[in-house]
Amino acid sequence: MSDIARATGLSAMTVSRVLRYDDFGTEATRRRVLAAAKRLNYQVNFVARQLKANQVLQLGLIASFEGLLGQFYFGQILQGIQQVLAGTDYHVVLLDNQAEHFDDRQKCASFCSQRSVAGLIVVAPKLDDRFPNNFVDLEMPQVVVGRSFEHERISYVDVDNYGGACAITEHLIHLGHRRIGFFKGRTDVHDAVQRELGFRKTAAKHGLHVREAWIAPGEYELRRAFHISMELLAREDRPTAIFAANDQMAWGIIDAAQILGLRVPEDLSVAGFDDIEGSAEFVPALTTVAQPMAELGRLAARHLLNTLSGANPSSILHQNLHTRLVIRSSTSPPNEGQRSVHN
Repeated sequence: MSDIARATGLSAMTVSRVLRYDDFGTEATRRRVLAAAKRLNYQVNFVARQLKANQVLQLGLIASFEGLLGQFYFGQILQGIQQVLAGTDYHVVLLDNQAEHFDDRQKCASFCSQRSVAGLIVVAPKLDDRFPNNFVDLEMPQVVVGRSFEHERISYVDVDNYGGACAITEHLIHLGHRRIGFFKGRTDVHDAVQRELGFRKTAAKHGLHVREAWIAPGEYELRRAFHISMELLAREDRPTAIFAANDQMAWGIIDAAQILGLRVPEDLSVAGFDDIEGSAEFVPALTTVAQPMAELGRLAARHLLNTLSGANPSSILHQNLHTRLVIRSSTSPPNEGQRSVHN
């Protein structure tokens, strides 16, 4: 703005008013200012303008930069948030949940104040994380995505991980499978615990014995699931179906089965969870449980905007979204004549 003032011979205040208001000044003055702005490639600094006006228009998105950032799940949640924020003056600032200030309420409050953060969205916190429980008394709206809480003052949006796991286990049992394995996710995250619980409860309801030798710590990782499957599926005593707690592990299981000469689904049915990008095009197309990831982000962002607007400043959001069973070609009834595979 100072450069434009010098170039036009006008005061900085006049330049500022012309750039802020379409109808300020004479036509000749406006043309001088706009021509100089174009020549000097002037760009509005919205953040500086907001801070000068004492407006706080940033939302902090707290997530794990190690393991979550870059994942399809996180990308869909972020997309949902951005869809709601489009056309508003708010934008998102990414914050690493491993930063030490998030384990201390006072440090967190100071951090958010210094960076003009008006509200927080916490994505998939681990079970042993001290936050967001220690965020309860922060004087700013916040919402957790991907984990539910019993604390009545913590807002959250989550999906029915337990119900989704029950549905896909029921599907495998309905097909006739009695020898079902399970590849579980990380034990320190809420969704993995709920998916394993859903599998075990459904198996018990139908009187199926869960073979612990067929319960594998896949940790939500494709390569880990692949290596475990190479050993498990090479045994003569192996399951006829495997439910993996996420799609990436299911992909690893199918790759291992095909290398070992097993046909999917004729010799081994495989099912996943999440319905991430690529699962419908995988060969064979993966039976899975779809969760509305983008909708999680949209709900979280709407809640914060409604709270910040003053429409309902003290509201608490507790919402679990339904999942959907998606049956594709990676599951079928067991083949009683399936051949054994040896090392």
